[in-house]
Amino acid sequence: MSTEVATPTPQKQNLRREWAPAALRKAGALPALVVVLILGSALSPFFMTVDNIRNVLGLASIIGLLAVGQGFVIIAGGAGIDLSIGATVALAAIVGAKMAPYGPVGVIVGALLTGLFVGTINGLGIAFGRLQPFIITLGTMTIATGAAFFLSGSNPIRLRGDNALKWLSTDLFGIPVPVIVFVLTVAIAQIVLSKTVFGRQIYVLGGNEEAAHFAGIPVVRHRMTVYMISGLCAGMGALVLMSRLQTADPAYGRGYELAAIAAVVVGGAPLTGGVGTIRGVAVGVLIIQFITNILDLLNVNPYIQAMVQGLILIAVVALNRRGSATSVQALKRSVPLICGLALGAILLFGLPH
Repeated sequence: MSTEVATPTPQKQNLRREWAPAALRKAGALPALVVVLILGSALSPFFMTVDNIRNVLGLASIIGLLAVGQGFVIIAGGAGIDLSIGATVALAAIVGAKMAPYGPVGVIVGALLTGLFVGTINGLGIAFGRLQPFIITLGTMTIATGAAFFLSGSNPIRLRGDNALKWLSTDLFGIPVPVIVFVLTVAIAQIVLSKTVFGRQIYVLGGNEEAAHFAGIPVVRHRMTVYMISGLCAGMGALVLMSRLQTADPAYGRGYELAAIAAVVVGGAPLTGGVGTIRGVAVGVLIIQFITNILDLLNVNPYIQAMVQGLILIAVVALNRRGSATSVQALKRSVPLICGLALGAILLFGLPH
């Protein structure tokens, strides 16, 4: 009785070689999130507690809303970036608080319209004025910051006990409402990007603006729309932040724009545009928030925290560039970098502070 051993054909071998990188690319930043969760569980007994997870998700919902809008801007390409969203959060919160005498609707409409207004200014300048996104959003960031301090008299505005945003700080079926708002926003944004004509045209626009123009895509209108979406998301972030702290402060939002950009990049959307998903952005937000939480639980010096976060961002971008290659060999070359990053993190976290 003879036994035949099947020999894989060259085509099957090629499929096997390509399966691993294809699966990794499809998974995006999710494996990195799993590594962060395992690392956090190993380093702190409080990491996986219900209260800690709720706290992290609550903070992630605020940055996450901003990151969703930033995701649209970056995926649309054209060197797109929105530096004004942090200042827009502060201005939208102050305007919303000023509208409190008009009731709950006044607060919500005031904050959302303020965000939409700043986004529209950015969109007009970039789409019609052909100004560089970095320059005009830097300008509106400065203007919004000044306006927030001017309107508030440089003082925080305390919301009344019966304010309109109480429902935003409660739970629904045991889940914080801000987290539900964030998840719904991510789901809607993902559907818009992946299932609608507008979404598909955004990817084409981000990949090649000239080709999008010759294909009949309304480049100017879409370019303006993504900045309006970003401003509106900043207004939503302001409402969630106000509900959490019960205060509108002109100092809100400092550094939020950089956190949102980092989340988009970590989530797999390069700054060159044309690539990325909103669900990837959401994973990027969670990675950054959980890393920050781990550092807080370990009482790591805030200055060192900033250094670690910067190093992680650089490493993730480097890995994303390597991960874009189609060969297994490219991924193998990333292993030393991953091991070096993990070893550095263990040494750093293990040091007494």
